[in-house]
Amino acid sequence: MSGNIGITNVLVVIDPTEKEQYALKRALMMNELLKGGVKIHLFITVENEKLYDLMDADDVHCDSVWLESLTKPLTSKNIDHTAEVVWTGNWHSSILEASKRHNVDMIILSDYRDKRGFTDLSASKWALLRGSLCPILIVDPSSQMVRKTVLAAVNLQTNDPRHAALNKNILRIAGILANDYGAELHIVNGYDKSENFPDRAMLIRESGAKQENIHVEIGDPVDLIDGIAKKIDADVVVIGTIARKGVLAAMRGNKSEHIIHKMNRDVMVINSSAE
Repeated sequence: MSGNIGITNVLVVIDPTEKEQYALKRALMMNELLKGGVKIHLFITVENEKLYDLMDADDVHCDSVWLESLTKPLTSKNIDHTAEVVWTGNWHSSILEASKRHNVDMIILSDYRDKRGFTDLSASKWALLRGSLCPILIVDPSSQMVRKTVLAAVNLQTNDPRHAALNKNILRIAGILANDYGAELHIVNGYDKSENFPDRAMLIRESGAKQENIHVEIGDPVDLIDGIAKKIDADVVVIGTIARKGVLAAMRGNKSEHIIHKMNRDVMVINSSAE
């Protein structure tokens, strides 16, 4: 994803077991709002955790009639699009390979809530978030179909080069989003001790955000990010996570996961390997 190009090519993950395709609706909105529109690739697949439950089921059909109904909004608006149906036991790897093959700027996922009302971050989804080279947008069912406010969450109090690079990437991509949508850019940086107070001037310089849009407060990062997002009514929150491979890619319980669970708005996740 380039700062000069912005968002022009997206991969939308379609789950044929679900009636509502929130990710596709978001992609259609992007095509309307972004100058020049977007190219859309529909990646139709069933997640690992659902696939084995469907082995004996006969109520999932991906026939030509279903596919035509799915793509009708795209063809009716002459949107440049492609589609593929993939049945795989390696859901996240298949999506990652397709994102590279189609050279996409972004992967878009629908947020299907679990029984507790939280974002359903399965092991497969978490591995995808940890392995993607491009940003992943998780679309909340209740989010507004607008882009007026973008909130980027960073942590300047770090000596880890990977975290420092991730901070810069979050600010860069959040800036691209705000610029592409003509939205207001806000930055949030929490800290736990007074001696760890973030450099507000650096945040202004590196993000280009207005001084009044820099939110530096003490407190738990998860609660702080959620609170600021609600206060400014952010349409999308941009956060980061450190890339992992193998078994580590499926490790759970970090702050990024808690933030995604807590949010009732679109969340964009960027990992430290994102381009």
